[in-house]
Amino acid sequence: MLGRDHALSGALVVAALAPGLHVTGAYLATGIALGAGAGLLPDIDHPDSSVALSFGFLTNSFSWLVEKVSGGHRHGTHAVIGITLFTAGAYAAGRYQLSGPHPPYAAPDTPGWHPALFWHLVPAGIFLTLLYAAALRALKIGSHHGDLIAMAGAAATIYYGTDLEVLTLGPWHVPLLALATGLGCAAHIVGDELTHGGCPLLYPVSQHEFHVLPRPLQITTAKLAETYVVFPIVAIGLLVAIWHALGHKV
Repeated sequence: MLGRDHALSGALVVAALAPGLHVTGAYLATGIALGAGAGLLPDIDHPDSSVALSFGFLTNSFSWLVEKVSGGHRHGTHAVIGITLFTAGAYAAGRYQLSGPHPPYAAPDTPGWHPALFWHLVPAGIFLTLLYAAALRALKIGSHHGDLIAMAGAAATIYYGTDLEVLTLGPWHVPLLALATGLGCAAHIVGDELTHGGCPLLYPVSQHEFHVLPRPLQITTAKLAETYVVFPIVAIGLLVAIWHALGHKV
């Protein structure tokens, strides 16, 4: 699937589940934005993807490394192990951020502020910036200023701590950052399973490619079915999900 549709599907899943998770207000907006970025994250294994091109040489080089380590495009990062690692990384960044000073953060001239405390914000800041930049690039928002907008958005998110909303999932307490990442990555893989290529969910144990649809209904990326069927459905679904999440009846 195209990056545009991956971003929208990641946002859609988060928005659709938000009412059941009691995610509202600024947390809802953050979750949707994070879901959109995470919907592109598995394609970090492809050097021409939106997420790999977000910050030029830095992300492109990292993408090259991920491609080699993960077994190539649509292998490790498009499997259960990929979702697990991405989500675990986001969870670790969120928990580390939570272990530091609590938002909104004090100004440098107020008592209790210390620069060393802000190392707790660095992993989450990098992760947030990457997700926001990838989403903006895939949706063609912000043009050449997209990366700056992503940095500003990540800074605001961290300052107010909207990525740190802790959600209860059974026995687990998960920061919004981690949950949105896991949901966005899962949405990406389901989207790719609509196509002829499928995804090897059990890689590296098995390279069997799983599909959501039977072969006659599988789509080809960037062709008519995705442009005129998948994209409208996902876009309308996202609008309906956001409307519902805001408390309106569908």
